[in-house]
Amino acid sequence: MKEQSPLLLHLLILLALSACGMTAPTPSAMLSPAASSQTSRLPGSGVVKELLVQRVDVDRQAPGIVVGMIADDPQERWVVGYGRLSATDERVPDGDTVFEIGSVTKVFTGTLLAQAVVNGEVQLDDPISDYLPKRVAAPEYEGRAITLLDLATHTSGLPRDPIGASSTIGQMYAYLSGYRLTRAPGSTFEYSNYGFGLLGNLLARRSGQADYEALLVDRITGPLGMDSTRIELTPDMSSRLAPPHLAYSIGSVSWDAPAFAGAGMIRSTANDMLTFLAANMGLTETDLQPAMQLANTPQRLTDAGYIGLGWGVPESGQGMHGHSGQTPGYHSFLAWDSERRIGVVVLANAPIDISYIGVFLMSESAKLVETILQVDPQLLAEYAGRYQFPDGSVMTIRVDGTRIFMKAPNRPEYEFYARSETEFSPLAFEAEATFFRNDSGEVDRLVLVENGATFEAQKVP
Repeated sequence: MKEQSPLLLHLLILLALSACGMTAPTPSAMLSPAASSQTSRLPGSGVVKELLVQRVDVDRQAPGIVVGMIADDPQERWVVGYGRLSATDERVPDGDTVFEIGSVTKVFTGTLLAQAVVNGEVQLDDPISDYLPKRVAAPEYEGRAITLLDLATHTSGLPRDPIGASSTIGQMYAYLSGYRLTRAPGSTFEYSNYGFGLLGNLLARRSGQADYEALLVDRITGPLGMDSTRIELTPDMSSRLAPPHLAYSIGSVSWDAPAFAGAGMIRSTANDMLTFLAANMGLTETDLQPAMQLANTPQRLTDAGYIGLGWGVPESGQGMHGHSGQTPGYHSFLAWDSERRIGVVVLANAPIDISYIGVFLMSESAKLVETILQVDPQLLAEYAGRYQFPDGSVMTIRVDGTRIFMKAPNRPEYEFYARSETEFSPLAFEAEATFFRNDSGEVDRLVLVENGATFEAQKVP
């Protein structure tokens, strides 16, 4: 369940890719403005296809990737898959292909906790000792007990991964009995798979269900009709599973961590995850709505922003909500925007960070791709060269057919996209480069506007 960015609010940093030294998601071909409806709030599925071609065929990051998006218009829901299931299975992944979703499981566990609160079965400030087996001792710190809310917000004081992934529930409890807290629960955010695994087990015990999966099916996936969302694969799900890959076409490993069921053991599909998003967004009528509202309510301030019950959330509760997930052979990303009323799921069968794809598709930049113009390659070729700024630094402009790239000192090379025949902008950050000609008609300078500042550079040999 390793995440490079455990919560959505960490992932929003990816919108400023230039500061992270990462390359921006760059479609390898542009769509005409007529490629999708001007009134749609979602980027066209063709935009996504170009992104996936780049990640699968060019960068060779994963055998296959599936992306799904949804809006509150019933007509605005689509799934795009690209690649293949494995080196030996040429089936293209689609909305019914099964993936491990890793720590996206935590938003389901948070919802189960919220449902137990709504049902009057528990309260968020209940100490976990109320729901542990009698033989298990719960650590305290100067009289402060760990609560269910502490577990659900990664503020319990319990470490991230203190026991092995193959540990049993008994071993999880044994570790808890022997652990000594070093700080007061509720005081500090520390991402903890162990804490969420413990929470999932406690909720199953309180409900009287046989295990976490039985509780999940009874209260969430069953009522929502999410028949392809389970921990244990059914025969039908097994036939649709995208095999895990440690790296593109290299090795595979399956995830099996019984003690951590509530932290990262769910398998699902893009279609089922869109159904889950629709319920969280209030697009479908469900008895789970009060619980989902509670799960998406800000509870604690972390070092990266606010967290609800599992979900990374904005302080006001209005805006982007989300979570990412990673297991040894998969990566997942789930997010929705309560103001713009759109949502996204991204699933890959390799442990590569595809969260930025989801963040990008949720941004306004994704819509801008549909209005990018094609510029005559001969005209673009005239822009290629070196441009020197007054401080002596040089920006290099490289042209490859219909694509133009800009490289400044100490920064990665970024692709810029045409807004007109002379004006170009990147998708990764806010900037605009405009080319100018002298009286002889030759391109002799460019003006770069970034972060409100204007820089002029002269073309040099």
